[in-house]
Amino acid sequence: MTETELRRIIDLAIEELGEKATKENVEAVVAEVIKEYEKGAPSLTLSNPKPPQPSTQETGRILVTAFGKNRVGIMSALTTVLAEHQCDLQDVSQKIMQEFFTLIMIVDISKSPSNFMRIREALIGAGERLGVSVHAQHEDIFKAMHRV
Repeated sequence: MTETELRRIIDLAIEELGEKATKENVEAVVAEVIKEYEKGAPSLTLSNPKPPQPSTQETGRILVTAFGKNRVGIMSALTTVLAEHQCDLQDVSQKIMQEFFTLIMIVDISKSPSNFMRIREALIGAGERLGVSVHAQHEDIFKAMHRV
């Protein structure tokens, strides 16, 4: 199984689990799909996954990346979204490379009243309004993907 295939499985698991996409649930679904794959299953589908009971509160940190053509207000728009969701910006790396804007942020969402998916959607929406591509990924999923 390639890294690209594994990433696709993780993305599908998160998409299908929606609000229930906790670290434990995603890991359980991905493990189930990989087990079926190793048995020779013809396709990598996630129909009717049976994750454990979801936890009641989203915890941990997320990694946010953004890139696109530089313009005024990108950092302001993204940090405003984080502030509105009561997220704690723990680390940031921003670089303007010629006319291109690049950004990586580590954000603690454990005390936010919003869940990961809501925060992610708000960040992506802010990026779209500015013509910048924004990606947000839970730290646990990031670490799991890079362990393989």
